[in-house]
Amino acid sequence: AILKVHAKDKSLSPSVDLTAVARQTPGMSGADLANLLNEGAIVAARQNKTEVDQDDIANALERIMIGLEKKDSVMSEKKRKLVAYHEAGHAILGALMSDFDVVAKISIVPRGPTGGVTIFMPSEDRLNSGLYSKEFLQNRMCVALGGRLAEEIINGKDNATTGASNDFQQCTQVASAMVTQLGMSEAVGQRVIGGNGGGSGPFMGRDFMGQGAPPVS
Repeated sequence: AILKVHAKDKSLSPSVDLTAVARQTPGMSGADLANLLNEGAIVAARQNKTEVDQDDIANALERIMIGLEKKDSVMSEKKRKLVAYHEAGHAILGALMSDFDVVAKISIVPRGPTGGVTIFMPSEDRLNSGLYSKEFLQNRMCVALGGRLAEEIINGKDNATTGASNDFQQCTQVASAMVTQLGMSEAVGQRVIGGNGGGSGPFMGRDFMGQGAPPVS
């Protein structure tokens, strides 16, 4: 509904699915969504388009969440293959998990600090409830580690790269919150450790999604 309000003054292509856009932007405020559509209009204008299409909005979302596309960046064939295998590792594990989000996009175009990205789209039920099961959180850690696993399978453990550093950060954040804030550790029990026991933790809405649908590597 909020997207429709901000889209009223935009010339959108009939192909634009605002429901799909909403599923890819959980936790975004009205101002954030307005900025997203404005960025989409700018992307379209730069290509001399008369309408904003789905790709323009997708590119705008990646620009906001991840960073600018490095158009002048030159990737060697070796690095391109490495990034492709890494992102495929995320996507394959995500597809194999019974309780996880659907792959929305895989890209090996350098953008911001990343060499590639795998974006997942949450289900409508998960988006509406804002709740995440223990199985989902465990699966998220598995999916985040899929990039490193793919590197090791293809090139061997001794040739694994630093490309998974952000993935490890995600895993550490998820595991820490499960133990210290969400009562999901059998050893620690159902208690909050530390001073972050407020009404909304890092696993609700935008903070949980971590700059877009997980994982971003």
